[in-house]
Amino acid sequence: MNRRAVHRPYFFEVFTVINFVIIALLLIRITPAPVRTMPGILLSMIPAFVLQTAAGVGVRALVAWRQGRGREYGTILRSPAWLIDTARIIVFSALSVHTYSWIKLSMPLLHPRLFDQELWDIDRAIFFGHSPNIFFLDLFSNRAMLRLIDVSYGNVFLASLIIASAFFGSAPSRRARVAFTDSNTAMWIVGAWLYMLVPSLGPAYRFPDVWLALASVLAHTQELQRILMTNYQAVLQFRRGVNAPVNILYGVAAFPSLHVAFEMLVVLWMRRVWRPGEVLFWIFFLIIFLGSVITGWHYLIDSLAGIVLAWVCYAVAARAWRIDRWVAIRGRR
Repeated sequence: MNRRAVHRPYFFEVFTVINFVIIALLLIRITPAPVRTMPGILLSMIPAFVLQTAAGVGVRALVAWRQGRGREYGTILRSPAWLIDTARIIVFSALSVHTYSWIKLSMPLLHPRLFDQELWDIDRAIFFGHSPNIFFLDLFSNRAMLRLIDVSYGNVFLASLIIASAFFGSAPSRRARVAFTDSNTAMWIVGAWLYMLVPSLGPAYRFPDVWLALASVLAHTQELQRILMTNYQAVLQFRRGVNAPVNILYGVAAFPSLHVAFEMLVVLWMRRVWRPGEVLFWIFFLIIFLGSVITGWHYLIDSLAGIVLAWVCYAVAARAWRIDRWVAIRGRR
């Protein structure tokens, strides 16, 4: 095989492995679950990333064919370098999900002190003495609007994950997709350690009276919040030596908002590579930003911190890979 097809270890690979080892070692006296659950998570997540990448390839191939560039794109897809990079991105994306999830899930085990009251107070201080959660909840108090937010929040976020994964996973440009993967991996894992540094559950858990009266219009959100809290209680049993069954994807943490951070990260990358994508993700960003506060998942300061984190991760990766504005995704390596 051509040695040029295999590049040195990428940042996202090294960073993911290091952080997985760290969280596994921190939990080793409490539970071996991070290592024990890894094969199952990889077996479930890798096919999902494969399908998303395949969907992106299908759409790109159709567009390239209609533009008369089908042979050019096909040549890139068949190259050993593209195929090997694709496999590496998929495998380590799955491992990064596992690593992020265990860091987040371990928050009550390694740093049980909660800072919800402090975050609520910071929100009031930066919002002229008023709670942003209550303000936006009142502003969008129409029952039809709240039902729309209840239904759309999770679905929009899931759609944004799939679209971004498909778009960057299928990109012909090595620099574009590896740079995005570097920044995305760093954002999620650094964000997970920020969960650990400033543990919090979120306003809906700490100040439930604000949202309990809205159970009929926020039914989907509150059911999911109940499921996550049940999982959180199961995690706490690890501290008593009980290995209760847990879903590692159901961690509870508020600061920073990585939902908001992800939308902002993709907006920043789309500005460089695809203008319609930038518009789409600005819409996603607005829905997630407002929805996270209205539904009580997050404090406003969580979202602001998420925006800063996304920008830093994006800026470092873009600079490291020397990606100019409006990079053509036409085979530029």
